[in-house]
Amino acid sequence: MNPTTKKSTRQTTRQTTTRQMSQEQYFGEMQCSQQGLLHCEKSFPLLGGKVSIVIYDIDEIMLGGIFEDIFIEGLRLQKIFNFYDDNSELSRLNALRKMAISSELLEVLHRAFAYAEITDGKYDVSMGKNILRRKKGLELAELGCTYKDITIRGNVVELAHPDVLIDLGSIAKGYIADKMIEYMKILGIESAFIDARGEMRIYGHGIETVTVQHPRCKEKHMHNILFENMSIATSGDYKQYYGSHDECHIVGSRDVISVTIVADSLMDADAAATCLFVIGFENIAKFMNQNKNLKAFVIDKSLKEYFYNGFETLLIKGERVVNIENIVNIEDKKGDGLNGNKN
Repeated sequence: MNPTTKKSTRQTTRQTTTRQMSQEQYFGEMQCSQQGLLHCEKSFPLLGGKVSIVIYDIDEIMLGGIFEDIFIEGLRLQKIFNFYDDNSELSRLNALRKMAISSELLEVLHRAFAYAEITDGKYDVSMGKNILRRKKGLELAELGCTYKDITIRGNVVELAHPDVLIDLGSIAKGYIADKMIEYMKILGIESAFIDARGEMRIYGHGIETVTVQHPRCKEKHMHNILFENMSIATSGDYKQYYGSHDECHIVGSRDVISVTIVADSLMDADAAATCLFVIGFENIAKFMNQNKNLKAFVIDKSLKEYFYNGFETLLIKGERVVNIENIVNIEDKKGDGLNGNKN
C-alpha cells in the first residue's frame, strides 16, 4: 500500500473499559473504503477476555489468514505472562524460584523494576500473594518481600524471599499488545488498531474515538478523545473490585479512583496508570513532571478532574469540560524520569 494513503474516515466510539465477551470464539466484520480497500475487524478470546483488532485499508489478497497469525502470536505471548496458568513461563518461575527466562519476560521485568524505582517501591510486582488473596476475598497479608528480592543475573531470575510471587498483570497486557503491533508491522500491515480489553493502541493513518468511562456510572462518560498514533490505558477501582470499590484489584490503591494515561507504548501506559493509582495523589505531579512523555487524566474520590502534561489537548474539539476550576495542568518542573530525561 501507498504510505501516503489519506487518513481513514472510519470513526468508532470505544470505551477504555472491558467490554463483554461474545459467546462466539472468533468473529469479524469487513467494510470497504472509497479506494476499494478493506477495513477489517476481528476479535479473539485472549488476555482473560476479548481482544479486538482493526486493520485499515488492506487489500483482500493480502488479508488471507493474517488475523489467525496475529492471534497465534498473542497466544504465544499470553503463555509467557499468564499469572493464572500453572503452565505459563511466569508460573513456572514462581514455582521453581530460580530459572533462565525468555527475552520477553526479561524485558518486562526490567521495565517493571524501572517503575518500582521511580515510585520508591510503591509499584511492586512481587506482591502476587496479595493479588490472589484479594481475588479470594481474604484480608491482605503482611508480606516481607519487595521487588528487590527478585534478582536478575543475565537471563537467570531468582526469587530470593519466600513471600515473593511475581504478578505482571499491571504491565504485561500492554506489552503483549505492543508486541502484537510489532508483529503486524512485520507482516506488512501499515495501519491498525488494537483494543486489549479496554487498553488500546493505534498506528498508521487510522483514527478512532475513545471514550473515558465515568468511574461511578457505567452509562456515562467523562470525555471523548480523538485517538491517533498513540496508546491509552485506564486503571480504575470500578474495573475489578470485590464487595466495594475500596477492595479493588489494584492492591495499594489510595486516593484516586480513575487514571487514564496516554503514551507511545501501551506497556508504559499500562504500568504508569497503576503507578499513579498507588503512589498517592500528593506524588502524582512529581511523577508526571519527571515523565513528560506521558499524559494523564486523573479523577479523585470527590470526582474532581486533573489533567497533566497537556492531556486536555487530546479532547475532541468542542468537548465541554465540566467543573473547570477542578482541572489542574502541572508543568515546568524538572526531574529525572524513566528515560533519564531532564526537563
